Amino acid sequence: MSSANFKTIYENVVSEKIIEKSRFITSLEKVTSEEQVFHFFSSIKKKYFDATHNCTAYVLNSGSMRSNDDGEPAGTAGRPMLEFLKKNEIFNIAVVVTRYFGGVKLGTGGLIRAYSSSVSEAVQKAGIVENVLHNSFCLTFAYSHWKKIENYLNINLIQFDKPIFSENIQVKIYVKNKQNITNDINDICKGSVLIEEQDDKFIEVLLPKQIE
Repeated sequence: MSSANFKTIYENVVSEKIIEKSRFITSLEKVTSEEQVFHFFSSIKKKYFDATHNCTAYVLNSGSMRSNDDGEPAGTAGRPMLEFLKKNEIFNIAVVVTRYFGGVKLGTGGLIRAYSSSVSEAVQKAGIVENVLHNSFCLTFAYSHWKKIENYLNINLIQFDKPIFSENIQVKIYVKNKQNITNDINDICKGSVLIEEQDDKFIEVLLPKQIE
C-alpha cells in the first residue's frame, strides 16, 4: 500500500432509487485486495441473480482498477462509475450497481447519468474518511504521570490504545507531528518516560461531504 494519505468510504452501504421505472440498487464495500473485490462482486451477483444488469467498478490504493458494463451499452455503466471514483479520489472501494429494467430505455446519456448518480448518492450516504498516516509511539512511565498524560492526549485529540497497567503504565499513541508531541510528553514526565517509536499506522479521519 502507498505511504500517501488516501480517501475511502466510512462504511459499507446499500442505496436504491427508481429512474424511469428502472430500479437501481447500489452496493458499496470497503476492500483492500482484488480477492476481496471479486468475492464481493460474486456475492452481490448471487443476491441479485435475477437482475437485468450487475455493473461493477473498483479502485484500490495499489493502483489496480477496473469496470464492467455487464451488458449495458459500452461505456454507459461501469466506466462512469469508475470515473466518479477516480474524479473524487476514492480508493479501496468496490461498487455494484444492480439494475432491474423497467421498460423505458434511457439512452446513452441517460444511462451514464443514472449509473454515475447512483454511485454518487451511495457514497454520500456512506460518508468519506481520509486515511492519514500517523507516527506511533509506545510510552512507558510511572503511575504518577498518568492523569496529566491522559489529559494532554484528550485535549490535543491524540488517539491512543487502551493503556496497559503493570509495574508502570504503557500506552501506544498515534500522532502526526512527532517532534512536538514527544517534547511535550518529556516535559510532562520531567524526562522520566521511555518513548519507543513503533510502526506507522493509517488512522481514519471523517471528512465533510464535499463530493460531486
